[in-house]
Amino acid sequence: MTVISEPITTLAGVSDRTHVTFYVQGLRPTFAGVGIITPTRVQILPVDGVLTTPDLDPGPATVSWGTATYRIIIPDSGTPVALWPLIDAGMPVPSNEPGFVRNAGGIARIARITESAYAALTTPDPETLYITFEG
Repeated sequence: MTVISEPITTLAGVSDRTHVTFYVQGLRPTFAGVGIITPTRVQILPVDGVLTTPDLDPGPATVSWGTATYRIIIPDSGTPVALWPLIDAGMPVPSNEPGFVRNAGGIARIARITESAYAALTTPDPETLYITFEG
């Protein structure tokens, strides 16, 4: 079972109180392989600016936020996980158009940085792919 927990705010930094709904598209087996997960919706309201789900069964799921719907894969985790990486991972692969960068493992962000600024970093972030240019 996995808890999804993440601070949720509006662009203005105000706590967002939009309901977030988690469900499966149809029947599926439980992660443990014993039992069935039904498509019953689990509606969560952020409390004090933090979205926190009850324990969710790992595996394919859908999350609806307002009018947007995203397919996610809930990982099997003993510690809470953030929702945004799950949404991002489920985005479609771009096809010759600007879009999401897909992580093949270990990269959390990409940063464009001058060679001199990169050389001045005492400890480069191991999860950042640095693209350097002269300067």
